[in-house]
Amino acid sequence: MQGVAIGGGTTMLTHCDFVYAGESAKFKLPFIDLGLVPEFGSSFSIPARVGHLRAAEMLLLGEPFTAARAAELGLVTRVVPDGDLLATATATAQKLAAKPAGALRASKQLIKQASIGQLREAAKFESREFSERLRSAEAIEAFTAFREKRAPNFTNLPKPLAAE
Repeated sequence: MQGVAIGGGTTMLTHCDFVYAGESAKFKLPFIDLGLVPEFGSSFSIPARVGHLRAAEMLLLGEPFTAARAAELGLVTRVVPDGDLLATATATAQKLAAKPAGALRASKQLIKQASIGQLREAAKFESREFSERLRSAEAIEAFTAFREKRAPNFTNLPKPLAAE
């Protein structure tokens, strides 16, 4: 991971077996600030990876965090100097490529087997809720404010309908 991972860019990392981050990498989960909800199964995968309290802090506050913090949280395997990032990832890929493919594949399946059903269910519910939230007054205000380069104002929005 190099550069900036915002929203889905961060949540997708929870589905990887190895994540190496350059030391200058930055992360952010701004879903709620945009009037949205987590996506890509992250309502399951982030708490599973970092624990409920840390996941709540990351998802509910949506504040940016550094590569060092991502490592503390367990979101990245290791932080490496930016210039060593590609070499580190390549070395890991080469080590994996030299292993027996069948045993590697089966082991990966066994590691993920217990949680795959929960992940699929979370992604299904998130997708439905994300679609609804995209049409919400909150999301419309957040995106309009972003386009107009101003802070969003969520205080005078119409009350949500029962379906929203």
